[in-house]
Amino acid sequence: MKVAAINDLSGFGKCSLTADMTVLAALGIQCCPLPTAVLSAQTGYPSYYFKDLTGIIPEYLREWKQQEETFDGIITGFMMSGHQAKNSLEFIKAFKSASTKVLVDPVMGDDGKTYTNFSKELLTTIKAMVNEADIITPNLTELCLLTDESPEEIMKLKGDDLINEIRRMSIILGGDHDRIIAVTGIPLLKKDVIGNFIMENGNSKVITTQSNGIHYSGTGDLFAAIFLGKVLRGDSAFDAADAASHFIYTAIKNTEKDTDPRAGISYEKSLKMLMK
Repeated sequence: MKVAAINDLSGFGKCSLTADMTVLAALGIQCCPLPTAVLSAQTGYPSYYFKDLTGIIPEYLREWKQQEETFDGIITGFMMSGHQAKNSLEFIKAFKSASTKVLVDPVMGDDGKTYTNFSKELLTTIKAMVNEADIITPNLTELCLLTDESPEEIMKLKGDDLINEIRRMSIILGGDHDRIIAVTGIPLLKKDVIGNFIMENGNSKVITTQSNGIHYSGTGDLFAAIFLGKVLRGDSAFDAADAASHFIYTAIKNTEKDTDPRAGISYEKSLKMLMK
């Protein structure tokens, strides 16, 4: 199996293409990287070099079409601009077939706030990408943006009220039909526990896992890559989410307590879990 991964490549941070390539390889899936940017370190570092590679997306599209390449999956991550998102949307439309699973991670914000890359153009284009997707993996903030809800109001909710709203918004995005929705990093009432809300064919479940309260770089990218890989290998959305959550929790436990969260988790030694 082959997956085209449209994402940035960071020298430090263990995120984006680094996560996509290592995780998919461990799952026995070829990752074909399409770098949207190269960075000396992920953007959470106080200083970093970056080179925007937006212009190469159409070039890869043309060359891979000329080679008559096909993909079992396509995964997209951080988009630096609305223009880059439009190029990625064109790539998806060009290579998506009836047998291709497309996962869109709509990276736009977190904790009720948007990232510096956010714009109305980006939101509009990512909504169009979501319309082409089979799987979307937003966090709570991004789910609100995609459904034109106020993150501030939704994030005031707790417990069942919050889960019911997440279910309602997931249905708006097509989670009751053929699209899988995986809403990640949901705060729950129980201390040191976070949830991932999963909806597949209208059925939903909250997959819970322990948390040490530290936000590490790259965990969302790891979740998305494992999730897509497991679905491609025939797992249900619920089993894929459980596997991804267990992998990340195990890797966090293996991460030294004094590790800078910006550097990401020590997941390398846990990759063997995915090879079973």
